[in-house]
Amino acid sequence: MDAVQAAPAPMVSGIIIFLNGETYIEEAIQSVLAQTLTDWELILVDDGSTDGATAIARKYAEDYPGKIIYTEHPGHQNCGMSASRNAGLRLARGKYISFLDADDIWLPERLSHHVEILEAHPDVVMSMGPTLLWSSWSNPKEAARRPWMAADIPTELGLPVMTPFEPPIVAIGFLEKHGGNVPGICSLMVRREELLALGGFEDSFRTLYEDQVFFFKIGLNCRIIATDRILDYYRQHPGSACHQAGGMSGDAKMRPVFLEWLQDYLIDNGFKSRRLWKAFRGEMLRFDRPGLWRMQNIPSDIVDQFNVRTRRAVIFLLTPRFYTWLRRKLRLSVVDVTNVR
Repeated sequence: MDAVQAAPAPMVSGIIIFLNGETYIEEAIQSVLAQTLTDWELILVDDGSTDGATAIARKYAEDYPGKIIYTEHPGHQNCGMSASRNAGLRLARGKYISFLDADDIWLPERLSHHVEILEAHPDVVMSMGPTLLWSSWSNPKEAARRPWMAADIPTELGLPVMTPFEPPIVAIGFLEKHGGNVPGICSLMVRREELLALGGFEDSFRTLYEDQVFFFKIGLNCRIIATDRILDYYRQHPGSACHQAGGMSGDAKMRPVFLEWLQDYLIDNGFKSRRLWKAFRGEMLRFDRPGLWRMQNIPSDIVDQFNVRTRRAVIFLLTPRFYTWLRRKLRLSVVDVTNVR
């Protein structure tokens, strides 16, 4: 460790956290080794693995001393995703931080592209890009049998590219348009000192929403820039952290915890933006009172056909399919109703 600390600090510290990821972790590490930018270190944080992932990670650290670093929690404990990212962050020495999950991969120009962006914009703290939801990696026979399950889907940020945004514009935009869903953490690069100044990750978020807490800390306080290049692949499989945490049911349990954290963070840090608070209240309403939220978002050309009392009945009792049927019956103009949920 002394030799590692004595070496010159790298441009980028990559951090991979893992828990029982023996099936995919080697591919993730190899994608880092294949980077066109070579001025990096890779920190492998073991979150209490009980499979062969620990041995794989240790072997890479032995083969690449000073370049790849293995670490674990005291007693080989499982401490959760946030605590593991923080453990990697404490060891990191790079000017920039990028995260890669053990079942995902970076394309070769992932680091060089984002370093180029941040070097050209010294007042920007974080760069981000779209991600490919990667299903085509799976068994070819399974893909042939169920081709709809093997389609790769690119995500979209919905932001102008190469345009620095002042805080909290990006955070507001994601609350308004994406329900608080944020870019994949493997698509981001952030300045290490600024992330440390903001306190890193929140250890209480062990699985779901740890990335959203991180994103909103940055988005509320720092300038952000976006690229339209897809340079990371987010593997879709039933053993992923999201699936293991319960999928949609886990999300429903953690959503109010995240929103409560966000509300406290906004209050404690004195955020006054009316648009920010309006966006936050809208998201609270969407989660806590979906009927009222749907009432606010029903297409106006349908709403105009009903008095207030009838509108409420429609909103609370009827399904999105009914709106489509009603539109046809009333011969109303075609308006997208897919967002009425």
